[in-house]
Amino acid sequence: MKKTERLVYYYDLSISASSRTFPEPKPISIKKSFELMNLVPRNQMIKEISRGQSLLYVSDWNWTDNIISILINKSDKEMSDPVFTDPREGTRRTAEKNDEEGQDFSVHIAIKLPIHDHESALAIVEHCTGLTVFTVQKLLNKILVNAKEIVPYEFEQLHPDGSVDNHGNPKKYNVSFKYDIRGHISHELEYDLDNGKIHSIELITDKEQHTRFDEEGYIQEKCKKLVLSLVDEGHPIIDKYNRILKVFNHKKDDYSRAKIKFETPTGISRTIEMDTIDGLAQAYVKKEKLDNFELDLKSSYDKFSEPILAKMKELLLTGA
Repeated sequence: MKKTERLVYYYDLSISASSRTFPEPKPISIKKSFELMNLVPRNQMIKEISRGQSLLYVSDWNWTDNIISILINKSDKEMSDPVFTDPREGTRRTAEKNDEEGQDFSVHIAIKLPIHDHESALAIVEHCTGLTVFTVQKLLNKILVNAKEIVPYEFEQLHPDGSVDNHGNPKKYNVSFKYDIRGHISHELEYDLDNGKIHSIELITDKEQHTRFDEEGYIQEKCKKLVLSLVDEGHPIIDKYNRILKVFNHKKDDYSRAKIKFETPTGISRTIEMDTIDGLAQAYVKKEKLDNFELDLKSSYDKFSEPILAKMKELLLTGA
């Protein structure tokens, strides 16, 4: 992480709903989800991960009009103490942590709420190697669980058949909500697939996961794979990317994800996992570099860095 620049990535933030008693509960809007999260006290937004060796926490939060800004931190006890040197002067200094301290990282998140409730929100997330977007997603979902404990009635829905209980009250069932974060495809992925060489495509489904393959249930199915190949040598085509997405869309009900092994035009071998619903590949998420800051940036903040957040909000508003 350089002290003069930051890298940010573009994501769609959506909400899914699940229930143990009903197969298709209605999801809430992104706006409603953050209203529920806002009910959780800040001291309950501290969550242990990695067997208690790391703590995730929300250190700053702001909601103005349709823009939500969040600062999320990770305190990591497992990180080695950083060492600072000046070889010309022959100096070497270690910044030692106390037993209960962890090395801290932070990421800024800027979210633009959608106009329509059923749509996903645009989220721009600061990159940090020690604090990935999936770790951020994990924290947000844990806070939603806390919100359910505070206002359980917000996580209930009327039974779709309109049935009532013995007292004549409408029957309700419990619902859980979860954040899903999906990256925006960069143009680099389309170029590499169209101009590179594709070795294989695997369509994967977990629908029958845990199905027994022996009487005792000791051996169970993990997933099913359908391996495809392209007739690329004798019949080269230009729009391989669009053809692959068309296949994914056609098979999305049967296979939830895919894996593509290919070689880029520059000869680099790559394997990416994609979502068959919309073709998102984490390795090719759209990104933007933020630079030209007038001061050195820190690796961690306990309050918003306004210079960083201002540039991220500008990207949100311009949709760049």
